[in-house]
Amino acid sequence: MKPLTVLALTLLLLACACCTWFYAIDWGSLLEPLLSAVEPTAEPPVTPQLTREPLPPEAAETEQLLETTLIPVRDLHELAIRLRGIPPDTPRTVNPEGAPDYPVGTCRTFHASNVDTNEQFDLTACLRYKNDVVYMWVEEGVEVDEKDLKAAADLFAEKTYPTNRNFFGSEWNPGVDNDPRLHILHARNLGSSVAGYYSSADEFVPAVREDSNAMEMFYINIENVSVNDDFYNGVLAHEFQHMIHWYNDRNEDTWLNEGSSELAAYLNGYDVGGSDYVFSRKPDTQLNSWPEGPGAAGANYGAAYLFMAYFLDRFGAEATRALVAHDENGLAAVDAVLADLGTGMTHVDLFADWVVANLLDDPTLADGRYGYREIDPPPFKVETRLESYPTTRQATVHQYAADYIEL
Repeated sequence: MKPLTVLALTLLLLACACCTWFYAIDWGSLLEPLLSAVEPTAEPPVTPQLTREPLPPEAAETEQLLETTLIPVRDLHELAIRLRGIPPDTPRTVNPEGAPDYPVGTCRTFHASNVDTNEQFDLTACLRYKNDVVYMWVEEGVEVDEKDLKAAADLFAEKTYPTNRNFFGSEWNPGVDNDPRLHILHARNLGSSVAGYYSSADEFVPAVREDSNAMEMFYINIENVSVNDDFYNGVLAHEFQHMIHWYNDRNEDTWLNEGSSELAAYLNGYDVGGSDYVFSRKPDTQLNSWPEGPGAAGANYGAAYLFMAYFLDRFGAEATRALVAHDENGLAAVDAVLADLGTGMTHVDLFADWVVANLLDDPTLADGRYGYREIDPPPFKVETRLESYPTTRQATVHQYAADYIEL
């Protein structure tokens, strides 16, 4: 198979995958002009004909409006004042006299949630270790190696904390609890498929969110991780990015936020947990969408991570920081940053280059856009292999996704 044949076919398929009004593809009409170039024939090539009713002007206007509308930030504090009637002078922080300096051995109650069932519950956890950056809390009855806990906390303080802050910005500091330290809670019963999570509910005072712990914190599912291994440390980097992103851009699209968190794990030298491999098996996964339900988003994590890694690889750290911090969200932010860089590209152009790079991963082609220089993504699944011609196929592909056809 010639690489250029795959490239041409992939680009042609992308033209259909990016347009919101295309939902089905006639493979025969796409393949015949390509095959005529590969295998000369005495008959004139067939020119594919596309027939569809023209869209009214209102359709384009509606699409443009949806793409450019910036959803206001959902400020729970203001909503509680307006809709729940809490006093307008309710403070946004606790501990006005200064945060307590918890001694090791302190035990207290925390609110937590099971991601599988969306059930909230309370648990008691005790402080097992602390440094200048982080408190390490462990649920009562859970055995954790003290050396591993200390090593993980110190590694986070010395490596992950400055790396994330230098690249993505600062979390709210000293934050809702008036304490510059972060809190990491190691607990059980957080969900069968979750390694850890960050909840922005904890950034509000209990008068606004009754289930708030009122501290900058994230949760680690001690049933699914091993303290201080690479995956665990990568989860800390992932969740800390969410905390930073919430403070700097609260209404970011989920896919770009999650891609940034996976990128945070990579920037700190940790494995992303195989999400890139899951995506490579399911390339017909929509980049800018996010499914609901436990364990449903494995391929989406991989897609978001590889897109962010490709953006960083191609445009550099400064441009990637600008993308993460931009007031626009999702693909609108991508468009804005590409315009600021003077590329003359839109997110559609970049998406097309990216899905080709996922398949070919050869930065020696063209100007290097069809591959990764810094990472080595897994081989991508080819959906269909065609061995006899002419052929006619019909299939579907999600928007901002790809199916790969091998000739």
